[in-house]
Amino acid sequence: MLWTMVLGLEDIVGGTSILAFLIWLGFTGLFYLACYLAALNTLDHITKNSLIKIPLFMVIAPLAAFMISIFNYNPLMLFLLMMISNYFRVKKLGGPDDKRFQGLTLNRPLFYIASYLYIIALYGFSAWFQSPVEVGDLTKPLWKTWFPDIHED
Repeated sequence: MLWTMVLGLEDIVGGTSILAFLIWLGFTGLFYLACYLAALNTLDHITKNSLIKIPLFMVIAPLAAFMISIFNYNPLMLFLLMMISNYFRVKKLGGPDDKRFQGLTLNRPLFYIASYLYIIALYGFSAWFQSPVEVGDLTKPLWKTWFPDIHED
């Protein structure tokens, strides 16, 4: 009798799908801040017009993609958000309000090429890391095969 009186997640409007959406939205915000804004702005500030920017972005792309893969997050919408907002982010760099690049003429093609390569590599690596692999009679994401001692219950 008491069990019928307790509201479960299915009884709340939207049920489990609204919770899944909110979790997805939270992950999107987290990955946007960490893997996009923090990573690109920090490395752009450190490398400025240096060509080391491109290989450095290619080094951090698999690390960020692995973080995305651990949470089984599908980054398609994040990828589109990053692609669109990156144009405006680079366009705004070096403006009159930007104190980081004062007195420096920015090589905008370098900034665009490096950042878009990073975003494409991030999406590609995260899709690859999450690709299904058959291990015995189980199907697991690729990244889980790298750690055979981790057992799922």
